[in-house]
Amino acid sequence: MNKHFDVVIKEMQTFFDEVGLKADGEIFKNETRALKVEFDDGRSLYNLYIADIDGENVGEFALKSSYLFDESRAESDAVCVGIDFVDTARKALGAKAKTKASSTAVLPTASSSGAPNIDYLTTKLLANYTALKETYKAEVEKNGKFLYLDFSSRYFVPEIRKTLDAKNKRTIKKLIDMLTDVFARGDRAASTLVVSLLAAAIGTDAERFASATAHMQDCQPLVASVNNQISLIVKDKKFAKAMGFEK
Repeated sequence: MNKHFDVVIKEMQTFFDEVGLKADGEIFKNETRALKVEFDDGRSLYNLYIADIDGENVGEFALKSSYLFDESRAESDAVCVGIDFVDTARKALGAKAKTKASSTAVLPTASSSGAPNIDYLTTKLLANYTALKETYKAEVEKNGKFLYLDFSSRYFVPEIRKTLDAKNKRTIKKLIDMLTDVFARGDRAASTLVVSLLAAAIGTDAERFASATAHMQDCQPLVASVNNQISLIVKDKKFAKAMGFEK
């Protein structure tokens, strides 16, 4: 079993509760459906299966989604698997997302103490892309929490790509300096997200890669990590889609 299996299940738990799926061994069941998540060690794949239930009988499980996930992946990537599987399961079960009652969402606070985390990185990016602040609040109110990978792929990645394509060296340097700092000092989740953001925004465009990495010369581990992540995303369509990657 993959070391991040529990992270995938934890990310799906709110959905399980919402549709009444209760754990029965390694299977989650309600009155009409059964769902299970398995990790195929040989092929490095997470697989989502769903079956119909007729009375006491569980029907044949059908594969609904697969997600390539090798040992190089971080915990934050496992969250992405959970989000993808929830989306697939919701459609398969015909379950519409509940409207979550919540108080007005507030922007995250970038604490000056401790290693930069996801909130710190999000705050810095929202300060750079101020037009997204209201979008952030609306997304948090709709979902009841900040789905940072989903938000990043839909909003931050396109904005970072636009910044690189505009070829304004001063603007690019300001962005890359901030991301490099978070990569170097941040906790594992924040550092991993920096790499994913840059890899997805750069894609396979040589000019974008050159523009971004020109300001990373004092942080070669980030250059190597971004390059490796691009190679990985190119081979993994699910991850590419989840991160808003464009070739």
